[in-house]
Amino acid sequence: MTGAYAADLAAIRDLELRARVAVTGARHGPHTSPLHGFGAEFREYRHYRPGDDLKHVDWKTYARTRTLYTRRFTETTNLTALVVVDASASMDFQGKFALAKTVAAALAMLVVEKGDAAGLVALGSRAAHVPAGRGVVHMARLLASLSRLLPDGVEPFSAALARVGPRLPRHGVVIAVSDFYDDDLALPALRRLARAGHDVVAVQTLADEEQRLAVGDDVELVDAESGQSRPVGADAARAYTARLTAWRARLRQALLRDGIEPVSVTTADRLDHVLRRFLLGRRGGA
Repeated sequence: MTGAYAADLAAIRDLELRARVAVTGARHGPHTSPLHGFGAEFREYRHYRPGDDLKHVDWKTYARTRTLYTRRFTETTNLTALVVVDASASMDFQGKFALAKTVAAALAMLVVEKGDAAGLVALGSRAAHVPAGRGVVHMARLLASLSRLLPDGVEPFSAALARVGPRLPRHGVVIAVSDFYDDDLALPALRRLARAGHDVVAVQTLADEEQRLAVGDDVELVDAESGQSRPVGADAARAYTARLTAWRARLRQALLRDGIEPVSVTTADRLDHVLRRFLLGRRGGA
């Protein structure tokens, strides 16, 4: 086994382990698919209970037995989900990209383990284009592609989102994982996907250190993507947290207005707790 191959295998296993821990913790309690499904299949009969929906009562059985039975159904899904990961240079900060990859892997696992199809799209020096598929072998392929991603892309995240539409059937699912620093470009792209009938989830991933700017003296900051530098004084640093909080609130409201579900997670958060809240929210608290 070559050193490069061993390193790749270790990276895949590490990513799978981190994602599996998050998924296991998020599944504390019963859950069906975390994403909207279509249709239902019959599961079993049980005796009627007051309050049961009468449309599920089997009246033919009642005519024969004079006993009320309710038909119970299991929601089935027939969906295709594409996870779109922001691999631009702004994601290369204090564990933020590792978090984004773990989020992407965990959500893809949740989809595939329910028998649905998940794929991956990302742009960068190691661009990922994994068509949606099902099963354990496909999930391993997706994890391998995801583990190789580097946060060195020069194209905006919106460019990756633009490639999603043709890869999805009608009423597909788009899971966008990004810091959304290019929200002026990403929001219109997400809006177009939502208006096309897709179920869109926007997961904002940030490093905990990004939530505050710990600068005591005047410094020069360098943009990770453009390379441009800008002097920042102590006064501006103190105002940073308030401006960031206001921007994140505006972003959330913009997503909600467009029918896009916002999810926020930082490197300081317990990912399994965030995913659990997401699952419960998708299932109406059930």
